[in-house]
Amino acid sequence: MRHLTRTALLALALVVTACSPATDEASVPSITVSGQPDSQRSLAPGEVLGARQEAGIDACPASDAKATQREGGLPAVTLDCLGGDSTVNLAGLPTGKPRVINIWAQWCQPCAEEAPSFAQVARETRGQVDFLGINYGDPFVGKAIDFAVEHQTLYPQLVDPEQTVRAPLKVPGPPQTYFVDAQGTLVHHSTTVYKTPDALRADVEKYLGVTAS
Repeated sequence: MRHLTRTALLALALVVTACSPATDEASVPSITVSGQPDSQRSLAPGEVLGARQEAGIDACPASDAKATQREGGLPAVTLDCLGGDSTVNLAGLPTGKPRVINIWAQWCQPCAEEAPSFAQVARETRGQVDFLGINYGDPFVGKAIDFAVEHQTLYPQLVDPEQTVRAPLKVPGPPQTYFVDAQGTLVHHSTTVYKTPDALRADVEKYLGVTAS
């Protein structure tokens, strides 16, 4: 009888384990494309640009495709804009205004924790600081769009599904944040999770000399 009880408990445990979710991805709301919801948001390449535009995510900045890495600057790595309508060479991003670059993924819980801070500070410093996101190692671009909609991180977004920037930007994993001054010099690489807008405001002022308002 004792043996049967242990066997039954083991069987029940296996059933419960099989029914548990395999991952702990952030739950994001689904927007539709052409009226069709997609639970995995595994959009066809031709649908991504329409989804980005529908979501209100900004187009990516122009860059000098032939630029090489300047001393202390960003690497010469070219990434697609979310939607595939342009490419951006990080080394060729325009200067004249400081920039915050945030590496994130929709499956990354710390990224979800800090995303509202980035959305708020980006709004507060609009016109003074350019924000740029890099969606990193993400198999579901549509869910990444949903993430941006949920958290209102609607500034330009690049995509790096192959983790191309991992070595040149020393990315152990998302989130990572880079502060680039108006001359194009990378002045600080932060591994901090910015759980409050005040924490991000403080670093924007410290490293870029801009006070959010």
